[in-house]
Amino acid sequence: MHHDPQSDPHRLTRRGLLSLAVLAAGGVALSPLHSPTEDPVAVPKPQTPAPTAKPTPKPTPTAKPGPPPWRHRDPLLTTPLKRADNTRGAISSFKGAFPAMNVKAVVPLPGLTSAPVPWLAVSIVGPVNQLQIINPDAGAPMHVVSIPGSHNGGIESLVWDRASKTLYLSTSGSLLSWSPASPRQVRRVAVVPGATVLYELRLDSVGNVWGGTYPNGATFTYTAATKKIRAHSRVATDTDYVRRVAIGPNDQVWVGTGSRNPRLFTFPASHPGRRTEVQLPDPMHNGFISSIDVIGNRVVVTASDITAQLLLDPVSKKWTGKVDRVWGARRASAEIKGSGQKPAQGGGRASAQVKGGGRIFNISKGILYATDTATWRDTKLGPVGTSAPLALHATSKAVLVASQIPTGLRLETFNLATGKIDKVRTVSLTDGEFTIQSLMGHSDGKVYVGGYMGDGLAAVNPDTGARWHSPDDESLVNQIEAMIEFDATRSYIGSYGSADIISMDSSMKDKPGGYVRLERLSRKYHQSRPFGWAVNSRNVFFGTVPDYGRAGGVLGMIDPRSNKISWVLNGGGAGFVRAHSIIGLAADERYVYGTSSVRNGYGIPDTKGPAKVFKLEIASKKKVWETSPVASSGALYAPKLIAGWLVVADVEGLNIIDPANGKLVRRHRLTPTRNAAHRPGWANADIAQVGDGSKLVHSATGTTTVVDFRAGTKAVIGTPKGKQRFGPRLAATPSGRVFGSTEKTVLVELDLLPRPATPTTKPAPPGPSKARPPKPAPRPTPTRARQPSPTPTPSP
Repeated sequence: MHHDPQSDPHRLTRRGLLSLAVLAAGGVALSPLHSPTEDPVAVPKPQTPAPTAKPTPKPTPTAKPGPPPWRHRDPLLTTPLKRADNTRGAISSFKGAFPAMNVKAVVPLPGLTSAPVPWLAVSIVGPVNQLQIINPDAGAPMHVVSIPGSHNGGIESLVWDRASKTLYLSTSGSLLSWSPASPRQVRRVAVVPGATVLYELRLDSVGNVWGGTYPNGATFTYTAATKKIRAHSRVATDTDYVRRVAIGPNDQVWVGTGSRNPRLFTFPASHPGRRTEVQLPDPMHNGFISSIDVIGNRVVVTASDITAQLLLDPVSKKWTGKVDRVWGARRASAEIKGSGQKPAQGGGRASAQVKGGGRIFNISKGILYATDTATWRDTKLGPVGTSAPLALHATSKAVLVASQIPTGLRLETFNLATGKIDKVRTVSLTDGEFTIQSLMGHSDGKVYVGGYMGDGLAAVNPDTGARWHSPDDESLVNQIEAMIEFDATRSYIGSYGSADIISMDSSMKDKPGGYVRLERLSRKYHQSRPFGWAVNSRNVFFGTVPDYGRAGGVLGMIDPRSNKISWVLNGGGAGFVRAHSIIGLAADERYVYGTSSVRNGYGIPDTKGPAKVFKLEIASKKKVWETSPVASSGALYAPKLIAGWLVVADVEGLNIIDPANGKLVRRHRLTPTRNAAHRPGWANADIAQVGDGSKLVHSATGTTTVVDFRAGTKAVIGTPKGKQRFGPRLAATPSGRVFGSTEKTVLVELDLLPRPATPTTKPAPPGPSKARPPKPAPRPTPTRARQPSPTPTPSP
């Protein structure tokens, strides 16, 4: 990548015109009530302007005057703030801001009914309608179950116990069960102590449930007969993850770890502590064991960045070769044994060792194959309608292939006798919603939304309630960590999984060609999540969080004229800020300012010490300074350049920093939280800047505050005891409106005006703003689904 040369004198962009319009819009002065406690920091004395010779007569106003221009290092930002009345909170809300139907897993339920084609358990991404029980012949869900308090991404794993007719599922740190006896609910059966995620549920031969955990880095067992759960010890000191579990003949358990030094461990189910370690044939510094399946006389293993299926002899623990053909989505059917033996179904109870070969079925590039499990030779059977199967259910006569289509599922029955598909069913699923992960206020008036574990981009018109969604066949955008508008024609998106930097052409946003991936930062720089974004009149800047098991983010610059990345700085591999993530950026025409977090990629300890703030000269790509202005905080967020100051957030409030030297000048306390009480994160606090910065909105740990520097006040947005709690992601539009989120999936516009409480007036409930009454929001049409993303699951 080349360095961007200095260009001609700056042109006034549409962004600049919009900023001038906002400056002209003016602000509202608020009456201070009482003085809060402020952290004592040296404050520069205000400079008194010299008197003029003669007073200038005031002209007759013809329009509402705007605020006076900021002075350089204006003392209004460093003056202690007084508390004002609370605001009304949300003045309008848009439920289900990102409607979606993204299938996460499909599990056949043989034996649930006597039908020849089994019913299916389907999980979808999001916090609502997570479990759907499907009768393929009905073409629609028979039961749709929402799971209160589940992980934002929904259900992590499912396994069907045919003998007891029980479906086990995991979400967050809980194990739950579903039974046809109570089909409209799930029951929480156990909680694994210390675990926040439960991975890969499997059954042993007697029906015990096994699974892996994060951050315990261990397995657990649930015994249905006693209703007891047993959490095992960490398999290795250098891992927080056991993501993959398989159980072979004689109940031999195999587990796969990550994110550092991914490898296998195996032990008998009766003795979880009697472990044998098995390294990959080519050990990796970081990554994950992606799948483990005990098939025939081999353990079949896949791992990050390895395309082949690796074959391990379970007796000798030696690697014996590989299968080069990639199985679509790494999925294969259960094994169909010789001599007419029935296969183990639905990832269920482990079967006893059977001599002789069998067959598994898998898909590559739209072709169904049968693979002999004794010789590992393939037989090409014929085409099917997908290259990304969600499940393959095999019998001695047919293979049922489930895949995703825009309205739900496509189910194809491949007849093994004729070598053709003899029946195709489609099943409509009930839509879900993505948890709001990121927000962007755009000059077109819309608020753009990225979804947790989502794909694509959504938007809401806050005046009409109209919804928009990126095209269904757009395949680049996954979970959006943050995004920014350069001008009315182009925006940039940071997509999780592989730290993809994506350009969006506003005039082509309804076409797949409007989205261009500029770089996949995981390949060369081992990055995972682009969080920091900033623009000046000529360039766009980004900062990142490293990949799992790694420390040190990068800083990069994009030239929007060529739509290419000009340079990336990674500190020689140690990170632009050594062993810190770059999570916030601000820029003027000469410098880029940034903030860091000591929290690195998942699966690696936090870097010791406080967060950093830095200043980089753009032309030379050299740091001017790097400081730690807030000793108590391991993460500093959302820097803004206002009135000659650098304003930075932490979970306690606002920090006013001198951009000349990086020193702290004033702290404004806004929340009851202490930095030390929260682990440093990547997006635990945010700032939305209104216009020229006369007002800021700060949100962290459930407290959202509007600060009016010209009035010298701070006011909590919402009700005092947490009845209206807003998330830490904020967005401001050029017109001065600020948006946040609540209840995971609801986009809200925030009231920025303190309102004195009166005995006869109750706080207004969330609803349309009286100043801008929107039209009734139309019910969103079902979102067309996409093929599953190849990126790793974004849960920890």
